[in-house]
Amino acid sequence: MRTLLVVPLVLAGCSAMTEPPDASVDSGTSMDAGLVVDSGSEDAGTDAGGLDAGHPEDAGTPDAGTPDAGVDVPRQLVFTGGGNLIRVFAFEEDGGLRALGQVNAGSGASFLAADLPRGRLYAVNEGSAQIAAFAFDARDAGLTLLNRVSSGGGGPAHVSVDRSGRFVFAANYGGGSVSVLPVTDAGLAAPTQTIGALGQAHQIFSDAANRFVYAPCKQADFVAQFAFDGGVLTPLSPPALDTDDNAGPRHLALHPTLPRAYLINELSSTVQTLAIDAQGRLTSLQTLSSLPSNFAGSNTGAELVVHPNGRFVFASNRGHQSIVRFSVNATSGELTLLGHTPTEGNHPRHFSLDATGRWLLVGNQQSDNVVLFALDDATGALTSRGVVATVNDVAFAGFVTAP
Repeated sequence: MRTLLVVPLVLAGCSAMTEPPDASVDSGTSMDAGLVVDSGSEDAGTDAGGLDAGHPEDAGTPDAGTPDAGVDVPRQLVFTGGGNLIRVFAFEEDGGLRALGQVNAGSGASFLAADLPRGRLYAVNEGSAQIAAFAFDARDAGLTLLNRVSSGGGGPAHVSVDRSGRFVFAANYGGGSVSVLPVTDAGLAAPTQTIGALGQAHQIFSDAANRFVYAPCKQADFVAQFAFDGGVLTPLSPPALDTDDNAGPRHLALHPTLPRAYLINELSSTVQTLAIDAQGRLTSLQTLSSLPSNFAGSNTGAELVVHPNGRFVFASNRGHQSIVRFSVNATSGELTLLGHTPTEGNHPRHFSLDATGRWLLVGNQQSDNVVLFALDDATGALTSRGVVATVNDVAFAGFVTAP
């Protein structure tokens, strides 16, 4: 295992909720709620990994502009990211998507993180190695760019918000590092901590208690594990859970009630069940293939989600073009294969569940389509409702509940 390199960056005047050192870039950019969703070609982002919503204290909501007349903003929204655009949709009761608008998000907006109670949305900019901060207006679902700051490394693939809403985490795939960025009134401050020697870090997020943070690292073949306190990451002992060689750990998700986590390995097309001890340390319990036993083609694993009721785990296969479905043992947390559902498109890079656990949305990146499935929360079965949007180079398709 390689040693984790911890680099604290002390920045004068960069405490949370203060003016960041990096001025806003194109801070007047706002969302046009009248734009058509299918909007021609955009620059494709590089390969990366729903929306991570924190539950912050109320500190005011940034003003994102005057609402357009007649805009009906429902409780359930869908955000998509791909190329340089973020698109916002209303999710209708009948399962349809209604376009609300879109905004230029920067170079390679392949992953998003929402903190709508505080009126914020964050996006990676892979091409410029930045994180963009947007104000979200709940009156019309409008987005206004606040600022962009360095992600602390090259090619950021993932962004998330800690549970307090005071810090944003970035996983820098190209730079092999993770960073902590304080949230400010003006958007984001530059990173106050960067940890390196994390080959192709692909994701970073905090647990529900905001005590521990995990970062799967594809090239390094481990999941880095940290204690988190006061905006500072401290490696645990051991500092990482090793996977099999060339497994390529990509994304991790936590069980809602059991001390278990589930990991999708991109290169080996496997899903691991992990135990979490009281100190936040991970150990491996089980490894299953994400593919049918008779599949002989090429494949890479992409996204993994745990159902809100804790009874099912879903993961996506790029190559087999499917969502694999597992049931979860209520006592051990181990998985049993249920089956595979075709995604009705090519390269299902990202998918998400809505807050009710009754809908699953898949973004098929190479076929430029977003497909909706009804989900039976008693059996885990998926029933296609067909293509609900055409989005060029869709790398992210996430449900989020509006405040």
